Amino acid sequence: MADTPEIPDATDPFEKRVAISIAVLAIVLSFVGNLGDNAKTDAIIKTNEASNKWGHFQAKSIKGEIAGMHGDLLAALGGAQPDGARTKEIAHLRDEVVRYENEKADINKEAEDLQKQAAHDSAINDRCDLASLMLQIAVVICSVAILSRWHAIWFAGLALGLAGAIAGAMAFLL
Repeated sequence: MADTPEIPDATDPFEKRVAISIAVLAIVLSFVGNLGDNAKTDAIIKTNEASNKWGHFQAKSIKGEIAGMHGDLLAALGGAQPDGARTKEIAHLRDEVVRYENEKADINKEAEDLQKQAAHDSAINDRCDLASLMLQIAVVICSVAILSRWHAIWFAGLALGLAGAIAGAMAFLL
């Protein structure tokens, strides 16, 4: 088995500064990535909850339509003088239709709120994805700066890393 190569010590102050800046960029990247992952998970959960609410809404719609048709059918079959039991049943079914319509309005509001929350979490995730991309590229550029020993490349990497950190911080403010 071949011996593993030794990692040389950074003796040049420039290499030390770049290495520390890469470590800081990596830490910021981990925070932004974590925030993005959490937002993505929350968006998926909220989307699923909204889908469930819309299914509940549809069930209430169907029940309301059935109750309405049942009441109309009883009224049509009752003739000119429906008996007291039939009249009570028709009134009960019409009350059920009103109840289902009220419940649908509440469910509709809840589902729309969940969709808005999912869209908000998705926007946070998108912002974090952009910030992560900038931070990853900044780490690579700073790594190239160590190899090339060009200060300009390191400054470019730092500038891109700063832009990524700002984009990540803006995701917290969404």
